[in-house]
Amino acid sequence: MKDKYFDQLIGTQKDLTTDQDRQLTKNILDAYIKELPKEELAENQRIGVKLEMKSYLKSDTKETIIAGEFLNKLIAIFNIKKTKFAEYLGVENANLHALIKGRRKFNSKIATIVGEAFNISPELWMFIEAKNELKKFNLSTNSKRKKLDLYELSHDR
Repeated sequence: MKDKYFDQLIGTQKDLTTDQDRQLTKNILDAYIKELPKEELAENQRIGVKLEMKSYLKSDTKETIIAGEFLNKLIAIFNIKKTKFAEYLGVENANLHALIKGRRKFNSKIATIVGEAFNISPELWMFIEAKNELKKFNLSTNSKRKKLDLYELSHDR
């Protein structure tokens, strides 16, 4: 009898948090964040971007997020001038902007340098590029490809 009652309760719980409670929690968090040293706040935000990147890789979303968007967030978090960052990367300013906008792709050199700068593995940057390339390819060719029957191709037939 207990199990049946328990099964009925699953999924029926309601959030009893009021808007006033949510606002109070937000105010407490905002006050805490204001007290953090800027380096610690930036590090927490960097970790947040890294988690967003990993989450994007695992997601099945139809939305495409270019690697440059993540880079742009990181540059903003650390308040880095893009001209200085382009110089650090060893690329022209226009090429950095093209990278951020997705008109240029991360290569192994850029992924390594950016990875070292922000302590985010180069593989993560490259995996995002690869995911986006596969999405683009599948969207453009999905209807044009015919289903491959491997047995039809075998020599025994």
